[in-house]
Amino acid sequence: MKKAFKSWFGVDVPLDIVNFNISLIYLCVLYLALLGNGVILHFGRIYYYILGVAVGLTAFAVGYVLQTGNYRGASFGITLLLEAIVLPVIYIIDNRLLSFSLIYFFFPLLITAFIQSGRYRVISYAVFSVFCIASIIFVYLRNVEGGGNPDKVYPIIDVMTPILICTMFATTATLEALRYYRHESELAEQTRIEADMMERSKDVFLMNMSHEIRTPMNAIMSAGELITARSISADTRQNVQHIMNACRALLSTIDDLLIFSKVENKRILLAESPYELKPLLDDIINMISVRLMNTDVKLYTYIDPNVPRVLFGDMIRLRQVFINLLNNAVKYTSKGHILLRVRMSELGHDRVILHVDVEDTGIGIKEEMLPTLFDDYVRVADNMNESLKREGTGLGLSIVKAIIREFSGTIDVRSEYNKGSVFTFEVPQKVVDHTPIARVIDHDDIGVIIYDDDRESVRELGLALKDLKIRYVTVDDRDYLNELIEDNVSEYTHIFVSTENSEKVSDILSHYREMVSVVMRDVGDTESETGYDKITKPMSSINVAEYFDESEPGVAETEEELDEEITNNLNRPLVNEARAIVVDDNMTNLIVADKLLRNLGFDVVTADSGSAALGLISNMQFDIIFIDYMMTGMDGVDTLRAIRRMPKDWVAGVPCIVLTADAHDGAKQMLINAGFDDYLSKPIDVNELEYMIDRYVDKRKLIRNVSDA
Repeated sequence: MKKAFKSWFGVDVPLDIVNFNISLIYLCVLYLALLGNGVILHFGRIYYYILGVAVGLTAFAVGYVLQTGNYRGASFGITLLLEAIVLPVIYIIDNRLLSFSLIYFFFPLLITAFIQSGRYRVISYAVFSVFCIASIIFVYLRNVEGGGNPDKVYPIIDVMTPILICTMFATTATLEALRYYRHESELAEQTRIEADMMERSKDVFLMNMSHEIRTPMNAIMSAGELITARSISADTRQNVQHIMNACRALLSTIDDLLIFSKVENKRILLAESPYELKPLLDDIINMISVRLMNTDVKLYTYIDPNVPRVLFGDMIRLRQVFINLLNNAVKYTSKGHILLRVRMSELGHDRVILHVDVEDTGIGIKEEMLPTLFDDYVRVADNMNESLKREGTGLGLSIVKAIIREFSGTIDVRSEYNKGSVFTFEVPQKVVDHTPIARVIDHDDIGVIIYDDDRESVRELGLALKDLKIRYVTVDDRDYLNELIEDNVSEYTHIFVSTENSEKVSDILSHYREMVSVVMRDVGDTESETGYDKITKPMSSINVAEYFDESEPGVAETEEELDEEITNNLNRPLVNEARAIVVDDNMTNLIVADKLLRNLGFDVVTADSGSAALGLISNMQFDIIFIDYMMTGMDGVDTLRAIRRMPKDWVAGVPCIVLTADAHDGAKQMLINAGFDDYLSKPIDVNELEYMIDRYVDKRKLIRNVSDA
């Protein structure tokens, strides 16, 4: 029954066919009713003859439709049959007057109004009106006593005529209004479809632009990594770092635009998975520290060491929130400091709430701007000229709010104009590993003296040591430092001193060799005193705990060791007797990838197309394969499938890593589902490349662990 109804009246059935089906059903019901009426009232043969003719004409209409497919014409014919023949004749035979007029004429009027349209409705109304009035007059004259006085028919006509006219106008007006609204609804739906198509086109355009920008950016940044891996002057290193920072800023802008397009369409999706918080914070802190090089702004951090080491959530989106808020602070702070504070509170056994503050001493925000601060394209500036001086798109905070909303979190801001701002956000995260993010096992055996005249830096380090349960004392006077060490030489094991103050107390540090001297240096500082241990600012529980867990007390860095640290370990081979192939249709990317992998100890083969790669793979065996996703001809997925189908035992298990500049949501999962073992995004991050090799290359061919770097 349901299937039959759907085939006759479903949303996919054209309107003309639906109207014809309604007409047919209406006539069938009417014929049955008239047949029953004739049986009950004992009408004569003429009644049944007329009814039979009507049924025959209806059957003819059905055959006509099946032959020609003209449903609208058939509906019109059925309506005329109903109005001009069947009902008027039956009415006359039934011999009824006004009391039954509405029964015979009102319902066909409605069926005409709702089934017919345009000129068909006008013709039907005209035929209906003529036969309706004529039938009434005929019946009346036949029943009037005394030969039928024509004057007595007028009251009935006076009643029926306005009823018919008003009904026709009312139904026509109603149906025209419905037709108008239906037309408007269709236009609105068409507009929505076109808008969706435009949005999809915009998304595709942005993703294509992202790919086109990331591809050459990969060559620039990877070449920068190769340059900094060499022994170069500090000035050259700094210039390369500026280039890398500019590239990262451009990539951040591209990411903002991609995310904003999803915010507009309410299509932000969280891709949750386990992640380690420490590498995430290390990366963010290092990135912002580099941006603040050669400025009058200092970065301070406070990281609660009790935050769980491994959480479950969308690390990429969380990273975007951190970066956008910190970039915002960098943008509007020309002197003073920026403070990143990360704490947590428990939310049941396996859930925590991350509490994050980003505080700055920048220009602040006027009170009247706070309500619209998280709106799209809003920038904190007094005028257009001031706004143009600030980099960025004005989308960062609106993106932050949208992402935090998806996290079911909250964000708030406190600000005082010309004094600074504090952005605070809270996001719930699941706990995978409750191990603290930072801890020092032998903390009772450590005692620290802090010698620094930067109060904020001293406070920062003091909080970290206190949280790690390490004893410490602060000193800002040279003579008192000498006296303190002399009287308590066995109580303290380490002295932390800033780069600026290390020369002032170098004689004291040299005298007390039994204590480990640790120089706190800024990011990019390559001219620190040698002979001391080094730790890079900003100080936090993470890098302090890492220093105490990994350092060997009393063993200082030599000039050669320091230079090796500066070159980021890129000149240290990672593998031995391992072969890799890189498949990419961009020659520059091939050259850069070749050099990166050779620096890590690989014998490298390159191919500029999928078909060329197949030829090489058929003749040589490889330990790992890197394939670009978007290539002309055979793309990355086609190349991978062709490799897996090759009749060689080793290709079934060789790790295949996809290289892609595709930054849209779900790209990684899509490529993993296509058969790739893992995903390496462009620009290629050397650390990620090393971890990928460490994970997938045969352990027997690794000559060092990535964690040793």
